[in-house]
Amino acid sequence: MSVRVQFPHDTLDALIAAIEVDDVVDDCIALPERIPDSFTQTQLAECLNLCRQLWLEGPPRAELAGLAHRLVGRRDLQPQERAAFKHIRARYKHMGFAFGLYTPAHKRPFLYEATSTLMGEAQDAFRNGYGGRVFLFGVGISVLATPFFDGLRRRTVQMAEVDRADAINRHLRAEIARIPAFLDASGLTAARFHALRKIISRHVAFFDTLRVLYPAEDIYRLARFLSAINGLMGQKHDELVQAALSGTLRYQTDLFPIPDAIRILLEQLCRAYPGLSATQA
Repeated sequence: MSVRVQFPHDTLDALIAAIEVDDVVDDCIALPERIPDSFTQTQLAECLNLCRQLWLEGPPRAELAGLAHRLVGRRDLQPQERAAFKHIRARYKHMGFAFGLYTPAHKRPFLYEATSTLMGEAQDAFRNGYGGRVFLFGVGISVLATPFFDGLRRRTVQMAEVDRADAINRHLRAEIARIPAFLDASGLTAARFHALRKIISRHVAFFDTLRVLYPAEDIYRLARFLSAINGLMGQKHDELVQAALSGTLRYQTDLFPIPDAIRILLEQLCRAYPGLSATQA
């Protein structure tokens, strides 16, 4: 079977639609009877290729540069501009997850990570009305949105290579195997909670991409179950960021318990995940 490199626009549109609901909590969610695992080299390569195409064919560099200019000048964005910024950042996040999931390094390259992180910091700042922080992050994004850095980022995305299937499958299982340690802790800092959410977010991104390319009921149900966890954790993390920015929470040191609704779903996931021992779950 040949590996698909380019995909039609309806496939890209389907992936965008999946990404737009990757933090939506459905009214009724349940894990599939069997959690899909042991993915093939072709499946994984095509997932990376689709993520790559989505990013490369996204909004032009000038759109991000224009939004950064407005962040610097106005220290805020209008509602339509916020939507455009969120749309660009969603593509950055999804390709960032692709670097973490499929490439041998299993992490975002430095320049790509810096750009995506600044966009996230800027979004937190303008959502919460911190104009000074918006200005600083806007300046950083303006620099990284120049043609020089954009060209470097594009080459990094174009050159991304898929790891061996067995290595990626081990990585996916190892990520889930880290969750019980978070659950067993007496409390988490906001930073640790964010690290836990990243594990879920990467899995959401993977199964969203997979369900677009390989539609199946078990893949869809797992994607929606993970999306529910992601959405609940996202709501909680937004509260933590707001508290940290206002000075009522120390992001790196203050401890809090994992909310019960999130804990219950994470425990269900760990119990059902293939290869995760009963003692770990």
